[in-house]
Amino acid sequence: MASSKPLNTHSAGSLSSFTPVVELLVNCYYQRSYRHVMFFQNTPSHFVALLYFGATLLWASIQVLASPVPNPIVDIAQYERRTEFSFANSQLSKRAIEVNVDLVIGGEGKNEHWYLLIGPQLFQAGARDFATMDATKSKLTTSSYNWDEVESQLDGDYYILPLGKATYKDADDQAKAFAKIREIRMKKAAAKKGGNCMDYNMDVLKLEKKQRHITQEVVDAYKLEYDDNYTRVSKAVWGVDLRP
Repeated sequence: MASSKPLNTHSAGSLSSFTPVVELLVNCYYQRSYRHVMFFQNTPSHFVALLYFGATLLWASIQVLASPVPNPIVDIAQYERRTEFSFANSQLSKRAIEVNVDLVIGGEGKNEHWYLLIGPQLFQAGARDFATMDATKSKLTTSSYNWDEVESQLDGDYYILPLGKATYKDADDQAKAFAKIREIRMKKAAAKKGGNCMDYNMDVLKLEKKQRHITQEVVDAYKLEYDDNYTRVSKAVWGVDLRP
């Protein structure tokens, strides 16, 4: 006989038994979504902009941190090399300098001329226009040259008499000494005692001695040549009889 007991529609294998649970989950999802939307709708716009700015700033910071960082060791090494190079140059310029002091005599007879060579610089007192000048009134003009640049102009027609040494504290001291020499001007006419090229060389050496760049021995070595040749050269070049 067939049973009249109704079918259990809430058994485990029945889909209808899960219907209330599904509906509950769906409702919760839509309620949360609705609250998120309502939050942004009810939030002031400037607060939303602030949140966006903060997120952007955080992202940019992450990008910077992720980028390669310059190697500080390399930068320090480059700085040290530059510093050492500058220091070496400064030390070189501060080093004491010792140079030769030489008497350079060029030409002969009427064209004989005396120069003074101190290290790399050639000093002289010469005529601008020797052929037309009035030696009894005109003064010689002082000048200086780099020896390496003018040596070839003498065409080998010269000889050198070593006089001694000149010393300077450093390159700056030498430059100042040479500048003082260039300030020397002839006070007398070329054909008068004290006005010719031999007198100029004596003035230069006396100044160098006064500045303590040369010793008295250097001055004496030049004076020996000066005394022995002064009258002869004065007669040959200027036609005057002068005594040292």
